[in-house]
Amino acid sequence: MKKLTTFAAIVLCTTMAYAQITQNNQQATNDSLLNRIDSLIQVTNMWLEHIELDLSLKERYKLYPTENIYTLLQLDTKTGMIEQVQWSLDSKEEGSVTINGDNLNYGLGYGPGSYELYPTKNMYQFILLDKTNGRKWHVQWGMKIKERWMRRIY
Repeated sequence: MKKLTTFAAIVLCTTMAYAQITQNNQQATNDSLLNRIDSLIQVTNMWLEHIELDLSLKERYKLYPTENIYTLLQLDTKTGMIEQVQWSLDSKEEGSVTINGDNLNYGLGYGPGSYELYPTKNMYQFILLDKTNGRKWHVQWGMKIKERWMRRIY
């Protein structure tokens, strides 16, 4: 009986040791797999951030010609900000002035292409359209500060 009890104890200890080793190996395999998955997620997130940044920079700014050959309007299609750009063969005559310096998307983070300018029959006036929700503004450019303005159309 003593031999049988000793034999049973040895078999039980061996089985428990084998189970512990198997469990440790399984845990090591799971940890390794989780580390690989974590690394893959980090690399994927890095690429997604790069792609998002790349897309947000493309076509953000757009130049619109006016009927005055020396004047263009520069629109930030992400924020709705507008600059009047004056070019010339004489560098002293070149420059830009702000028509709208306010970010119109209220920090909502809409991407580039959210705003578009549409010319009217009056060469000095355009309509600014927020393509995400339909808001509109009447925009006028001009050579004097009093001639440059923008107001919301309700």
